[in-house]
Amino acid sequence: MQRYIDELSLLHAIRLCVVATDAEGVVTFANEAGAEAFAATRDELVGRRLTELIEPADAEEPMMKVLAGETWRGDAHARRLDGATWLAGLAATPVRDENGVVVGMVVVADDMTAAREDEALRAAAAERLRLAHRAARLGAWQWRMSDGAVLWDRRLEEIFGLPPGGYDGTFETWANMLHPEDSPEMLAIVDEALSTLSPYVLRSRIVHPDGSVHAIEAFGEVTKDEHGDASGTIGVVRDVTHEKETARDLERAYAQQRLASARSELLRQLMSELTLAETAAEISAALEPHLVAIEALMGGRARLRVPDDLTLLADGGTAFLRGTRELPSSDLILLDDLAAQVSLAAVRAHHQQRTTEIADQLQSSLAASPLPEVPGVQIAASYAPGGDELEHVGGDWYDVIETESGEIALVVGDVMGRGVHAATTMIRVRAGIRGLVTVDPEPGVVMTRADQLVSRDAGDQFVTAVTLLLDAAGHRLRLCNAGHVPAVVADADGFVQVVGGGTGVPLGLLDDVDREVLDVPLEPGATVVLVTDGVIEARDHDVDVGVAALVAQVGASVRKPVDELAADVAALADRSLLDDVTVLVARLA
Repeated sequence: MQRYIDELSLLHAIRLCVVATDAEGVVTFANEAGAEAFAATRDELVGRRLTELIEPADAEEPMMKVLAGETWRGDAHARRLDGATWLAGLAATPVRDENGVVVGMVVVADDMTAAREDEALRAAAAERLRLAHRAARLGAWQWRMSDGAVLWDRRLEEIFGLPPGGYDGTFETWANMLHPEDSPEMLAIVDEALSTLSPYVLRSRIVHPDGSVHAIEAFGEVTKDEHGDASGTIGVVRDVTHEKETARDLERAYAQQRLASARSELLRQLMSELTLAETAAEISAALEPHLVAIEALMGGRARLRVPDDLTLLADGGTAFLRGTRELPSSDLILLDDLAAQVSLAAVRAHHQQRTTEIADQLQSSLAASPLPEVPGVQIAASYAPGGDELEHVGGDWYDVIETESGEIALVVGDVMGRGVHAATTMIRVRAGIRGLVTVDPEPGVVMTRADQLVSRDAGDQFVTAVTLLLDAAGHRLRLCNAGHVPAVVADADGFVQVVGGGTGVPLGLLDDVDREVLDVPLEPGATVVLVTDGVIEARDHDVDVGVAALVAQVGASVRKPVDELAADVAALADRSLLDDVTVLVARLA
């Protein structure tokens, strides 16, 4: 009994979490450290299943293996009774009866959260260091004075012309590979650093085993023992042979670097100005003052001019030079870089100008015929194409046509999409519908025939439209909607109703569509508003909310002049969508 009590006391004295379970994974014992680890009392832990304390996904494998007679070690996510979690390092061991049958397990756990975080941080730091060395093509060494061993990585062996594992790890071998003329000075620098416990830099030549001479640059630090005395060195080395070959001394290399930086900064400033230039003339104006600075950077070796054709600058040395000169490669590279930037800007400006010209031409063709002056009816329209500065043509259109019977046909439509393709399709559809109206303005007839037109001429496009025939004398309107935004009708007192909502399918999608025609009586002074979806759509709400906002705005502005009402409605549009915005307003006297 005393032995049992001693063993039990020992388990409680252990600062590791110890939990025992039966063969079903139910906790039968927990020491005090275990209770503390799970934020519970020992009585609260006993009787709970192990999967209540260890995440089931993590506990499944250990339980299966241990109950099968194996010992399991690993990490698992543990849960305290207060809901907090921690990372546990587990050691699970089977418990057997006198017959060797597994009757439970003992699980010893230690909180590894901080340790694993530290390991991850150290691993990440080591990986960053490795990648930094690799990116900079650095070799690394460590010299221990205690045993004289010198450790090199593979990159350092490569820098010294040795195969992997070819370095014997001695200080003497390194010293012997220094160039004889540089060796005394380099060793003196190392001795001085060791005596002063200071960092040092070695710029030296080395001799490869094949006799070839190379240049290195080494950055070293002196390591210290527990008493603060020098215990060795550690550092990195890079091969600067190529730099030595291209620049005979460091001062010349620094001068070239300063010159390159000045050239880069000049080109950067020029490119910044060229980005704002929209025409060839503006590009030439931005380029000319920079040529004087470039001549100075070239040491006055050549005179430069602005080329005649800025889009054909394949060879900067030919395009910018006044006369023929033999120039060093650095000057030719500078002129080629300049040519590339100027040519790119010129081509961009040319394309932008051409696109703008095409857009302007298309936009002129998109404008509806002048709004007619009809006795007893006030008409206003607002039209703004979407897109950016290079694509400001759209698929919206509107039309107002006087019929022979004295009625007025109002048409608003939308070809989905942006750019030239949508705009040219819209032109064909608008012209076709205008022709149909002149033959028979009845909305149902127009839309039925427009179905055939769109199916034949624009089958790959999604086209919606609404046609409205306004009888000003009879105070009535007839309307047919082909999948378009509904019309809004307001009386003189501000009562607003939606007409034609949810009716019809877009043009050309189905054969033999039986389109509904609505006949709506109008009060004197009534106002009819037609819009495209650019007015009601937005990023932060759906179409129903947009229609409600349209109704509210018409009601609020119905007593304003029709042009102001059109502007107020157009202002509802979410311009961030870059969609076309069209508003057409007609008001009876």
